Amino acid sequence: MKDCHVLKLVNTSVRDDPRLISEARSLIRLGYSVKVIGLARQAGLPVYDQMDGFDVILVPMVTQSHPVKLLQALWRFLRADLGDVSEVPDSRTSNLISFLFFNLWLIRIGIGISAQVVHCHDVLPLPAAWVLACWKHSHFIYDARESVPDLYIGIKGRLITFIEQRILRKADVVITVGERLARALSKRGARRVMIIGNWKRLDDFQIEADRIEAIRQHLQLSEYKLVISYFGSLDPTRDIMPLIRAVAHSPEVALLIAGRGTLEVEVAQASSGVPNIRWLKWISLADLPLYTHLSDALYYCLNFNQSEQQELSIGNNFYSTPNKLFEAFAAGKAIIARRGIGEIGEILDQIPAGILLDEVTPQTLYAAFQQLQNPDILQALQSAALDGRMMYSWDVAEERLKQIYGEWLSIDQRDVS
Repeated sequence: MKDCHVLKLVNTSVRDDPRLISEARSLIRLGYSVKVIGLARQAGLPVYDQMDGFDVILVPMVTQSHPVKLLQALWRFLRADLGDVSEVPDSRTSNLISFLFFNLWLIRIGIGISAQVVHCHDVLPLPAAWVLACWKHSHFIYDARESVPDLYIGIKGRLITFIEQRILRKADVVITVGERLARALSKRGARRVMIIGNWKRLDDFQIEADRIEAIRQHLQLSEYKLVISYFGSLDPTRDIMPLIRAVAHSPEVALLIAGRGTLEVEVAQASSGVPNIRWLKWISLADLPLYTHLSDALYYCLNFNQSEQQELSIGNNFYSTPNKLFEAFAAGKAIIARRGIGEIGEILDQIPAGILLDEVTPQTLYAAFQQLQNPDILQALQSAALDGRMMYSWDVAEERLKQIYGEWLSIDQRDVS
């Protein structure tokens, strides 16, 4: 088989990007060589690293507009000095400056990497991905997780939407996470769209019972009738504070909570001193299946009224197919979600693995906790979740990746012969 080198570009620090890691692991398994260029959003990570058989390079994040800082960043770029990741930038939020420098760095580093396929994750690396694919005469994949026109606002939003609209139709294949977004991308001009959801590798969720019980005892969970978990983004759109208030008044229910975001300090303070809440700060991607198995039910409720970008968030979350849903399926756990929000609501209408709430308040959550403490109801929901994992398994995703890359490999072989 002819060697095939894949270059992946992503606007994250890679380590806690489940979708990218799952795809990279599958490509390695299928025999491809994979390199990933990501963005240094987190301190303490090596600039060069290897994970699960693929190489990782992190480029600097530039966010400041001060002339001196810009000159320093430009001088560093001209010298191709990746430096280290001992400090995070003053802001982890991207802006036009960071967008420009990120793409320049991707081109600067990526141009020296052999690649028969350039695989772009999300919209921010898209200009660099297209330039590199053209330069290398490579196949070009755009992996879209979000609805870009509904995600960004202002000058930056108009610019990024314009860029995606122009480059989208140049991709050989557009990969996306669900049926709704696939239809939207086709309407926007994508030539070929394939769905590879945020589905989970079931082997990752096969955890020894002894390990689960040891953590359960360590966290003193055995005394509770119900364990709820929320691991993810801590921001106002996730209805986290009503959850904490509901659990605080439900002594028979334990809550495991961890994540990062704008509410991180508030969540930590609200959890402090509450005996049935376990504030775990952050859980690594590798440990996520273990902690998911400690739970009876997962929590994922979106609240658009709390968004600073309400109109845009409503648009983008119409397509929501979150990791949490498929983690619940993979572990055979129930889920609490808001009714009719995103594709998650549509899936849960077909696979009755969740309690769906019309309104998320401490009172409605307390009622949901009462239902979940009924063994018959909980068992029925968890059984439906186990059925769901057979429909939404990473094995299906790997077969689709194999199909895409296999088609291109045969083309390459024919051209060489």
